[in-house]
Amino acid sequence: MIIQIVGYKKSGKTTLMSHTIQQLKLNNYTVVTIKHHGGEHDNQLQDIKLQSAEVDHMKHFEAGADQSIVQGVNYQQTVSRSPKQTLTEIIRKSVTIDTNIILVEGYKDATFPKVVVYRDTDELKQLNQLTNIKYRINLDDQQALAQYDKWLLAYIQEGMK
Repeated sequence: MIIQIVGYKKSGKTTLMSHTIQQLKLNNYTVVTIKHHGGEHDNQLQDIKLQSAEVDHMKHFEAGADQSIVQGVNYQQTVSRSPKQTLTEIIRKSVTIDTNIILVEGYKDATFPKVVVYRDTDELKQLNQLTNIKYRINLDDQQALAQYDKWLLAYIQEGMK
């Protein structure tokens, strides 16, 4: 099962990814994450930055992901270089473990089921134009995560039937 978490910069995508990973691991799912690195230029500085524990895909790994992949312009981290690939190519060529769930941060234009993270109604209006939206969440809402957790587990259980 593949679920994308999409939204604009600083909307809470990485926070929701980490939360989702933790919830899935508590329920004994195997989780792989894929992160789109939006940098325009591929250079040595970005390669060094990717190894830092402060970057999003390392946060996914630290949250418990069984495998975490990041794709840049001309690199892909699992410490191997790869020309830019589509999300489907990354899944087919790079996911190396048997997994229940692949969580994707970003890749708004891909067609997989999406969770939209938004900060305000303007963002939501723009994001609602994306395809295959299954859930919308504003992390400023105090009860949003509890409601999301219930939806997530029900959605996954239904999809695994």
